[in-house]
Amino acid sequence: MSLYVIANIIIFVSALAGFIFGIIRFSRHKALYPRMINYGVGCIALGRLYQIIRLVTGGQITGEFQLGFLGLAGSLLFFFSANFGTMDSLADDRSARFRKSRMIASLAPIAMVAIYVIFVLCEDFPALAKILGAVLLAFAMQSAYFNLKHLVLPDVDFGIVNCLKAYNLAALIYAFLCMAEFIILCHENEVAELIISLAIGCVAGGIVPLVARGVKKWTM
Repeated sequence: MSLYVIANIIIFVSALAGFIFGIIRFSRHKALYPRMINYGVGCIALGRLYQIIRLVTGGQITGEFQLGFLGLAGSLLFFFSANFGTMDSLADDRSARFRKSRMIASLAPIAMVAIYVIFVLCEDFPALAKILGAVLLAFAMQSAYFNLKHLVLPDVDFGIVNCLKAYNLAALIYAFLCMAEFIILCHENEVAELIISLAIGCVAGGIVPLVARGVKKWTM
């Protein structure tokens, strides 16, 4: 069994456990926010399951486009969508007093662009890898911006912002780990992939419990 298979199994099992926990925990919850995040974790599990099947049937996950990438993109899209819109408007009324928080939040996408330029564009990777990296960057930037923003914003009524800081930190780390994993896969380094998969697995498995704890606090 290759290290790529083991790495994907680690993330799949962790994300699946978190997703099942979320289904049980949020089955009767009226708020869409925690369910959207749980769907994002479900995307992680589905993407990794596809990659496991692809690998054990003789396929590969490097050097070409494969559908497991959509699970990665889908997870980031759900995390972004959960924070964008209603949740963000509750925390930020777009007034000048929150300008500093918005400026700090912009550091996350700026850092991601720098990582992409240095480790992807400046490397001798195929054009397809650079295109996929740009697509991943687009999703990761948006998710990371709102995660960091909600980490640095002052709290509002009912403690909604503070209750979700742990989740937003985990989701922010996840976005950067996704970028790092993509670069590692481009280099086809199996050992490094296994190491970063352990980190992704820990974060992916913890996201839903952190959201559940935060939601419980603001509804108390």
